[in-house]
Amino acid sequence: MNWANYLLQVNFYLILGFGFYWLLLRKETFYSANRYFLLANSLLAVLIPFWNIGLIESWFVTEQVSSAIAVVPLEEFTVTPLMEKPTWSWNLLGASIYFLGFGFGLLRFSLSLFKLQQLLRIKNLRGQAFSIFGKVFIDKKLDDYRTIRLHEEVHSRQFHSIDVFWMELLAVICWFNPAVLWMRKEIKVIHEFIADEIAARHLGSAQKYAQVLVSSHFNADSNVLINNFYNNSILKTRIMKLAQQKSKSGASFKYTLALPLVGIMLIVATACSDKKSEITSKGYISPDKEDIFMSVEEAPEFPGGVAKMYEYLGSELVYPREAKENSIEGRVFVKFVVNKEGEVGDFEILKGIGSGCEDEAIRVLKSMPGWNPGKQDGKPVNVYFTMPILFKLE
Repeated sequence: MNWANYLLQVNFYLILGFGFYWLLLRKETFYSANRYFLLANSLLAVLIPFWNIGLIESWFVTEQVSSAIAVVPLEEFTVTPLMEKPTWSWNLLGASIYFLGFGFGLLRFSLSLFKLQQLLRIKNLRGQAFSIFGKVFIDKKLDDYRTIRLHEEVHSRQFHSIDVFWMELLAVICWFNPAVLWMRKEIKVIHEFIADEIAARHLGSAQKYAQVLVSSHFNADSNVLINNFYNNSILKTRIMKLAQQKSKSGASFKYTLALPLVGIMLIVATACSDKKSEITSKGYISPDKEDIFMSVEEAPEFPGGVAKMYEYLGSELVYPREAKENSIEGRVFVKFVVNKEGEVGDFEILKGIGSGCEDEAIRVLKSMPGWNPGKQDGKPVNVYFTMPILFKLE
């Protein structure tokens, strides 16, 4: 799986999950549940695509591995590209644009870290009230100091800063995805809803707490990496949420509807998997697969022997252009049959890497001349083979 495939999958899953949140969950007052939903969706989006590259499947004995071991194996053949003059590539243009945006986002994140470092060194917290990674920083001279501190301690205890940093990093990687930018903003708003709800409960009145919000004036820092008590842009929303009627417990069933989302993600991951190609049954189709042997007394042989076969493959196989442009490397395992007449066919990809490598492997194997058929008890029989072909960039 190449990086572009991975990136597209991640962003599709992020859009899918955030769309579900926006349509069904955003207006509910289950703020902690909404927080965990957005975090879980972002983590799943990043991890699920790894399903296609075998990091998860490799923990188990799969049918593909069993099939590859069960049939007559051939030695691995390595394909390397010939040196060519550089050509214009839309993939290169797309990659350049992406990494420009990535670089800008990384610079922005780095500047925020530097600004945060400078902020934490300030000894005079005049007009400041914020929290970061379990620590609370408040000017003790502020009006309603205890209420404000209670609010910031919620951020501190629940480690909301971790969410903020994670979303900022995700926004650097997926800078072109508006769903990620909205999610980054939404998670900080949810943090304020959670802290406001708990602080208002301790104060004993949502109305009194709303008055604290309205009457508070700070020298609010604009650093995106901190949880700041005073944020004028969402002040009205926070006050409205305090007055909003709490969601009924029955509305929590909506979160169970998110389970099919995981199923959709896994289906997409499987569909995008390069492990098994759609290319099957090219060449002849064996009339009776029950008569195909896994191993025989006398194995089929390429005309002139194994050395000639690899010489033939070396002269015919070409590194696919798409694979070169996307820096795709890896092994393609092809399963095929040499039938009683020495014809090669019934091709099946047991493991692939995409970008045209499977097509190229099938094309060349299909074009091979007839073999000397294998024999069992002195009679010609159909025999399975597996051919590992390594595509490797020099």
